Amino acid sequence: MLTRIFLFSILLTSVHSDVYLHNPRGNNNRCDERSNNRNNANRLFDSQNNAAGGYAVSCNRPNGATSPNDIDCYSMKYYTDSVIPIRWTSQHNCGENNDCQFIIQYACDGELGVNIRDGHPQNANGNTCTETIPEKSDRQLEEIEGVDPFKYGKHEDFAYYQRCKQRERNHNLFTADQKLKGNSAIYTRQNPNGNRYGFECPEERDYFPYWAESDWRDIAVLTTDTTRCPYYESNSRCNNEKHECIGGTVFSNNKEDCEIQGGIWYSYPKFENCNFTCTDAPNAPINRLGSGSEDSKHNTFYWKVPNSPKKNCVLRLRYNISTHETPWEFTRYDNNKLKNNPVKNTSQSVPVRMAINSAQYGRIFEDRTYTFDIIERPESLKDVTVHNVNVQGKRGNIAQVRNCIEYDFVPKEFTMSDNEFVHFQFIGSDYNPAGNDGEGRAGTDRSNVVMIQLHKANIPLVTETTTSVQLFEDSTMFELATIGQPIDDGEKCYNFEELELGNKRNDQQSLKNCALLNRAEPYFNMFPIKPNNVGTMKAMCSRNNNFSNRGQKLTIHVYPSVKDTIEPTILEESSQESNKETISLGGVIGITIGLTLFIIIIIGVVYTQGTKLHKVKKFWRQNTSSYI
Repeated sequence: MLTRIFLFSILLTSVHSDVYLHNPRGNNNRCDERSNNRNNANRLFDSQNNAAGGYAVSCNRPNGATSPNDIDCYSMKYYTDSVIPIRWTSQHNCGENNDCQFIIQYACDGELGVNIRDGHPQNANGNTCTETIPEKSDRQLEEIEGVDPFKYGKHEDFAYYQRCKQRERNHNLFTADQKLKGNSAIYTRQNPNGNRYGFECPEERDYFPYWAESDWRDIAVLTTDTTRCPYYESNSRCNNEKHECIGGTVFSNNKEDCEIQGGIWYSYPKFENCNFTCTDAPNAPINRLGSGSEDSKHNTFYWKVPNSPKKNCVLRLRYNISTHETPWEFTRYDNNKLKNNPVKNTSQSVPVRMAINSAQYGRIFEDRTYTFDIIERPESLKDVTVHNVNVQGKRGNIAQVRNCIEYDFVPKEFTMSDNEFVHFQFIGSDYNPAGNDGEGRAGTDRSNVVMIQLHKANIPLVTETTTSVQLFEDSTMFELATIGQPIDDGEKCYNFEELELGNKRNDQQSLKNCALLNRAEPYFNMFPIKPNNVGTMKAMCSRNNNFSNRGQKLTIHVYPSVKDTIEPTILEESSQESNKETISLGGVIGITIGLTLFIIIIIGVVYTQGTKLHKVKKFWRQNTSSYI
């Protein structure tokens, strides 16, 4: 008899329902392409997304670089217990005309395997790390003369894929009329030919919760049917160990049958330190690869990262949609209910031919980030709140960046207290398409932060105003504006006179044009800093803010912490007694007026702080409901 775990699958819809990660940056199987389309859809995983999506690898591209040793690559670094706004866009909505789930997971080096990596460019020309890794271990690749194993990206490792190839596929799963060309777990309804995508296991990719080995740790399931949450939670490896029968003459789903058939019943222990959420899926307009249902905000899930350091982590997002024709409960006994391009009669007996590909009714789409690290907090940051401020998007106009987005800060507005810290961290690439619009050296991403007066303003603010308050020290603002460039070194950067009077400001390709951030590296990471002021600061990126059509702007609200609120002064009784007889009528009136003003001030302060705290609490209620 079939158990429920084999009945379950996320069967997901029609063609072209792409999904793309924007923060942290998704790769969509890209590496160092210098074109708008990626070269290879099989490089790391099976995305089934449009080729134009994905961000380039986070590496620099020095002039004359002829070997991987000339090129530096970077990874984002998030402090333990900080919160990352995970942002993505998907082509179709959730719930209006389909059943939908977003599955968010992550895994790190030592869990997926060893030497987890993005792939490393070999020279400055590009298109050198876009191939699929050969079906060999790193050690086997190192033994091949002239082969650099690290030019290939790798998430799951060689041994994991071999176990998938040797695992008998789950014959109880729905396959419609697809003719699977083998009986191992690399053959599925969506991958009937057993194609290889990096070292991903196709059956594990297509079904959740997977019944056998999966080294991906669950972060969240966002679903249109939350009645399934107890099932997702109980069958997540965060809460339950997994089992499979290795060997044996017949596929078995329980220990007794496995051992009778000569197999070994193997157990995978449950994960520790999980923070798994199951909640409602965000909605979005149909066929709008952009904002969410409110039409002004991206789909976002706030992930509180683990409290232990990890290296070379990858975040994975799967977007699963199905229609009425492929319900959640379908098994192999329903295979005859869906066929390719069937002819059906209408109620008026009119034959109509339907455009159905049974491999794509329900369907799963996927994107993954580049590698990132979760790092230990230093002593100075223990037990404090750290806000991550990052950048999403890439160089180009709206047509050129299609399926990605133009530049923006993440978040672009947030509220904090003056006792909390901000971690400014921006990452880009030097391998963007060479012809894409933008300021500065062709093909490069750069971002900085300079103050402006209002959100509608587009010129740097020299002196703070009541509408835009400088929240950080001058040295911090200097570093945020220069992002590490040696602007005082005349050999490396043009000075103000050369830029303005010598007309060097339009020298777009020169590395000396530091006013366009050309001397900066694609990665900027500032140690978390605490504001030294309260109020609201408006800021922009001076390079990517092309006025009316493209704006990269940031708003930070800082309110005083509780320790700074005013407390009433209490007069000593002795001083009151000694002054009783000398108080005149004018003095009484003066004191009365003074006390009245004092009470008004106190009420105003309390009301202001209460209002601010109310807004802060309201903000966090609206934006932190997705994590614990």
